[in-house]
Order: sequence, then C-alpha cells, then structure tokens
Amino acid sequence: MSESKEKLNESDRELRGLIIEKMNEIESQMNLAISDYFKPKDKGDFIEIMLNTSIVSIGGKFKILKNINSFDKKIINDIQKISAIRNYFAHARISGPLNLTVTQGENSQKLFIPKQIRYMNSNGVIKQTATDELIMEFHDLHKKIMKHFMK
Repeated sequence: MSESKEKLNESDRELRGLIIEKMNEIESQMNLAISDYFKPKDKGDFIEIMLNTSIVSIGGKFKILKNINSFDKKIINDIQKISAIRNYFAHARISGPLNLTVTQGENSQKLFIPKQIRYMNSNGVIKQTATDELIMEFHDLHKKIMKHFMK
C-alpha cells in the first residue's frame, strides 16, 4: 500500500473516531436527561448499569425520551438524524478524493471529486454523498443538540 493511501485510510479512521466520540457526548447527555427524569437513588449506577448501551440501545433511549413530557420532541428528530450520520461513517465505505483530467479534442479540464461516502438511508435507498456535506450536517446538528442539553 502506498504512503499516500495509508495516510488517506488513517485520516478516514480519525474522522470516524471523531464522529463516534461526538455521538458519545450526545448519548451521555441523553443518559443524564433520562436519569434526571427518573431520579434514581444512585444516579451513577443507574447510568452505568441500567442505561448501558449493551442493555438500552440508543433507539431505546429515543423511545424513553419521547415519553418524557418535558423533553423537547423536536430535538429527538435531530438526535435521530445525527445518529444516522454516525452510522454512515461507522459502517459505510469512503472513497476518493479523485483528481481527474478530462480531455475532449484539444480541450482539457481538471476535475476534483471530493471524498464520497456510500450508505443506505432509512428508506433502504443507496445514496452517495460528499463526506464534507455530511460532516457539516453532523457538526451543525451536534452544536444544536449540545446547546439544547446545556440550557
């Protein structure tokens, strides 16, 4: 494997790790919101044991939050969107970027195709999107969600 290919793979791994870490921050805030609602005797044990991801998936936590009347239901949609983006980066194939030169007769044009990610959306449709677009959407959603939890 060439050195540039290894660097590309390393940057993809770093990106995936960052996205997963940011999603973990959101899930921690979800855990706090759930534990604040139920007011367990030992909050730390409740979060560590009862809300452990091996027991209650993030989907289960969505369902819990949807049933807490005081929790803003609009933010749940944003958390579901960001969770889907996290899953795309965790499981989907990333390809590119590509620098191409297209020649027609005497004319040539240089094209840059950014990194692309192919994923299946929640409707079962295979999509291909520039990773930059999904990263920006993820960043904006993360900022909005964390702001909601910090108020």
